[in-house]
Amino acid sequence: MKLIPLLIMIVFSSFPSAASAGDTLDRFQDKVTRFTLDNGLTFLVAERHRAPVAGFVTFVDTGGVNEPKGHTGIAHFLEHMAFKGTPRIGVGNREAEKALLKKTDRAYAKWLAAKYRTTVYSRQEQKELRKKFESLRNEANTYVNPNAYAKILERHGATQINAVTSKDFTMYFCSLPANRAKLWLSLESARLTRPVFRQFYTEKAVVLEERRKRVDSDPTGRMMEELLAMAGFPGSTSHW
Repeated sequence: MKLIPLLIMIVFSSFPSAASAGDTLDRFQDKVTRFTLDNGLTFLVAERHRAPVAGFVTFVDTGGVNEPKGHTGIAHFLEHMAFKGTPRIGVGNREAEKALLKKTDRAYAKWLAAKYRTTVYSRQEQKELRKKFESLRNEANTYVNPNAYAKILERHGATQINAVTSKDFTMYFCSLPANRAKLWLSLESARLTRPVFRQFYTEKAVVLEERRKRVDSDPTGRMMEELLAMAGFPGSTSHW
């Protein structure tokens, strides 16, 4: 599954003017500019003279319906991982981290294989493999600068930094001072084209906890999941 942006919408605002005070839908549509880059990325840019802020929304053409059968939740997981940074954002020593992440993945694969081969690996061997994996994971985490992506935006006045995953799309959004548009474009491009899935196993636990809260422990969430599954809706268990 690829994180391919489908649409970026930017609403620029400035101080109010008499002309903008009584905007109708038709007048607002006249202020919308639409263009598509050579790579297929579409922009919608709207100017509103109301306040010196800009709202940024990125729609990604990936959601629960794109998940392979039996692997629901991947789209939501990718939404979380997009906040973990890039080779330059979110890490103190990238080369050291990169080497440790590879070792951690290998250690996890060995532990997982042992976990389900109880006739081959003893409990003690499984315990040792898990301990090695956790040690490498924790060591890799020491190189992480937590929430670095969001902190950069917040230092420049950003608010409402968040994202949501749905059946057929993922959406990232935030608000910034209008004169920080270039910063946002640079950061958004970097994290969607050069993401680093650091803290992968730690964040996996966070996503699973969200599922327990929104589905497993919520009667309405469980009912909706069962109804959609009965209807044969693709990715029916991944709306959380």
